[in-house]
Amino acid sequence: MDTGRISARYAKALYEYAVEKKQDTVIYEEMKLVSESLFAVPEINKALLNPVISTEKKKELLITAAGTDVCPEFKRFLDLVIEKRREAYFHFISLVYQDVYRKANNIVIGKLSTATPVEAKEEERLRKIVSDRTQGQVDFQTIINPDLVGGFILQVGTYQLDASVSSQLKDIKDQLLKKNSILA
Repeated sequence: MDTGRISARYAKALYEYAVEKKQDTVIYEEMKLVSESLFAVPEINKALLNPVISTEKKKELLITAAGTDVCPEFKRFLDLVIEKRREAYFHFISLVYQDVYRKANNIVIGKLSTATPVEAKEEERLRKIVSDRTQGQVDFQTIINPDLVGGFILQVGTYQLDASVSSQLKDIKDQLLKKNSILA
C-alpha cells in the first residue's frame, strides 16, 4: 500500500469536511497535538499496529494524544479511520492535514534557535519580519540550544539564516585549516 497516497486522501477529505463544519482550525490544533504525541511516544504507534489491542483502546489512545477534549468531527473521523483499519496511517494523516491546513491558510513554519532565552518583544519582531516577507502567518517555534554559544539560527521553510557564534567559529577554524594545509 502507498502510505503517502492513503494518508493524503484521508487528510484532504478530513480538511474538506472540517472546513464545511467550520472546525478546520480546531482539528488543526488537535492534529498538531497528535503528531507531537506520536513523535514523543513511539509506543503509541506500536499500539496502533498491534492487532491484539481493541479498536476502542486505539480510539482512546488517539483521543488522549489529541488532548482528550476533542471536537465531535475529530471523533467521527477517528471512527472512520478505525472502521477502515487505517489507524496505522494516523501519524502520516495528521502531518499531511497540518500541511494542507497551512497551505490553505498561508501559514509558514518558523524555527528560532538561540543560545539563551529571547525576550518576547524580540521574538515578536522576528515573527513580524518573517510574516511581512512571506505575506502569511508564521507558526513560530523557539528552541534554546546552548551549543550555539551566542547568536541565533532562523529557519523558515527551506531558508536558513545562521548567525550563531558556533558556526562562525567553525568557519574560522575551517579557514585556518585550509590556509595551513596550503602552507604545508
